[in-house]
Amino acid sequence: MSRTAQQQRHRHRHHHRRRATGPRRRFLAVLVLLAGSGLLTLGGSTPAWAADTTQYAGDTTRGLGVAVPFEGLTDQNGNPVPISGAVGVDLVLGSTQQPYLPCQNYNRATGTGDTYVNACQERGSYATYTRFATGKGLMFPHGYFMGDSQPDLVHGGTLNTSWGSRTAGLSFEFYPQLDRDPEFVHSRFYIDVFDHHANGWTYSAWVGRIKLATLNDPGTARVGGRLTDGGRAPAKDRVKFLIFGGNAESSNGYPISSFAVFTSSGASTWDSGAMYAGPQRITVTDTATNRECVIDLKGISGRNNTLDLDLAQPGFGAPGAVCH
Repeated sequence: MSRTAQQQRHRHRHHHRRRATGPRRRFLAVLVLLAGSGLLTLGGSTPAWAADTTQYAGDTTRGLGVAVPFEGLTDQNGNPVPISGAVGVDLVLGSTQQPYLPCQNYNRATGTGDTYVNACQERGSYATYTRFATGKGLMFPHGYFMGDSQPDLVHGGTLNTSWGSRTAGLSFEFYPQLDRDPEFVHSRFYIDVFDHHANGWTYSAWVGRIKLATLNDPGTARVGGRLTDGGRAPAKDRVKFLIFGGNAESSNGYPISSFAVFTSSGASTWDSGAMYAGPQRITVTDTATNRECVIDLKGISGRNNTLDLDLAQPGFGAPGAVCH
């Protein structure tokens, strides 16, 4: 996302994370390559919004639009998921290297933005946000489709967006139900190649299904530690965390990763929650000073990884942090 500095959505546990019950504001960010992982993630500096869907040419060979053979989520044994949740999809126009996200181009104060922002299920955030009930994680049994027309969710009728022909990439992100959020890895993957024509659509590589993972499963990790400002706990919501990384695969071998977005709880500790094991990029923002530090962890696994942070220290006290 992709996972993009993204607009914040909050989720409550001992700190805040993004809600499966409905995404709120996220950081805006750009696509970057997470060093060592080979995976594209949404993270980094804010892109300019001097663009609009209408400025991007479409690919007329795509037929009805683009499709991703992704069915949804199962438990570790391939059985129905034991929780409810949601999958949000970011639409990327332009290119992976120079992305434009039309659904994030939205001014909440004025109600204006991209020409077709009213086709976005979450204006200011995701193009689509699909909720599922307990046991119903296979929400896309025939795949995920981005066509050239979408419903106008504000005024009614249809908007001829040509998004299917204009799509450069699609970023999929999973949110578990609120009360079990800390337990489950927030999976994500990014698609930017559509080259197989069938049934009037242009398909990406086969993704298949994703198995929900917890810290009890192999190939997972968490990181956390002290969070202070000169020895004192920072205020609730003062510190923003954005984490992308890890390595895993879908049922068909497509690379997937994990993400976490949350804010400080007012306590003197922080905790990433469950993630996939592997390299992690952690962006920490002190909203009181607008100071931001990026911390790259080369590779972590298991539950017991410690990263102590002190906002009063250079690099927030993290070795190798890059700050501005």
